[in-house]
Amino acid sequence: MKTKIFTLLAVSTLAFFTACSDDSGNSKTIAEICADGLSEDCLIGTWTLKSISQTGNKEVITDFSSSQGGIMEFREDGIYHYTRSSYGDCPDPDEGHWVIEDKTLTFKEDRKGDCIEFGKKYTVTPSIIVAGETVFLYLNKVIFQQNESDGMFAGNDTEVFVRTE
Repeated sequence: MKTKIFTLLAVSTLAFFTACSDDSGNSKTIAEICADGLSEDCLIGTWTLKSISQTGNKEVITDFSSSQGGIMEFREDGIYHYTRSSYGDCPDPDEGHWVIEDKTLTFKEDRKGDCIEFGKKYTVTPSIIVAGETVFLYLNKVIFQQNESDGMFAGNDTEVFVRTE
C-alpha cells in the first residue's frame, strides 16, 4: 500500500511540475537565432522590403511603407513566396524554392512571373545584420524588385529586408 501511495505521489508531483514549468528561458529570440548569421532557423519567417540601393550608394530607395513594401516569406518546406512592392513594375507574386549551401542562398523561380525568369536560379551571399532586436537581410543583389526605369538591375544593387515575423 505504501508503494502505491508513494508512486501516486511521485507521479502527481512530476505532473504538477511539468505542467507548471516555464521553458521560455530556453527559447531564443529571432535576433539571438540570427546573431550567428545565415541559417534556416533565422531565414524561415516573414521579411519586409526595407530599402534598395545601387552600388556605390548612388541612389537609395527607402520610401517603402508596410502597405507598399514587398513581403518575402521563407517557409519550412523550402518554398519562398514574394509579393512585390507597389514600387516595382512587376505585379505578379514570385514563388519558388530556396536552399542554403555553403553560406549562399539560392532562389529558383518555379512559376512564370513578369520580372524573374521562370526556372532561373539566383544565388547570393547575403549578410545578416542584427541591430538590437531588429534583424536585417542584405541580399547584395536586386532579385525581386528589378525595375529598368529606375536603374535597379540584378547584380548591381542590394535589396534590404527586415524580419517582421
